[in-house]
Amino acid sequence: MIKKLTLVLILFTNNTYAFMAGIDERRDTYGELEIIGAYIPMASSGMMNAGYLKFNNVSNKKIIFHQFTSPVWDSIEIHNVEHSGGVAKMRKMSNLVIPEKSTLELKPGGAHLILIGPRRDIKEGEEILMIGQDDNERRYMIKFIVIEKAVY
Repeated sequence: MIKKLTLVLILFTNNTYAFMAGIDERRDTYGELEIIGAYIPMASSGMMNAGYLKFNNVSNKKIIFHQFTSPVWDSIEIHNVEHSGGVAKMRKMSNLVIPEKSTLELKPGGAHLILIGPRRDIKEGEEILMIGQDDNERRYMIKFIVIEKAVY
C-alpha cells in the first residue's frame, strides 16, 4: 500500500512540476489588460473565420500585440478594413497597438482577427482559448465564445 501511495505522489508531483514549469512572472500578465466580449461567429466547416473583442488597457504603458495563437487554427492574422473611394479593402497589419489607459475594439467592418486553417470544427457555445503575445513576449490569455452569428 505504501509503495502505491508513494508512486501516486511521485506521479502527481511530476505532473505538477511540469505544469508549473510554464509559469514565468516576467512573461505572464496580471490585470494590465481587460478582455471584454470576445466572440467568434459560426462559419461553414473548414472556412476561415474572424474573432472580435474589446481590449481595455488599464496600465500606464501601451501594449503592442505582434502574434496570436490558438490550438484550433493554423494561424491568426490581424486585419483592418480600410474604406477609400467607396470601396472597403481588408489590409493585414503587422501588430495591434492598445495605447495606455485606453480601449480598442476589434469589430466587424474595422480591425479584427482572421482565423486561418481550422484544425477542427467549432460548436456554438464553445469556449476557444487564444494567446496574444506582445513585443516583450508577455502572454495574454483570451477566452472567446462561439456564437451562432455575428453581432452587429
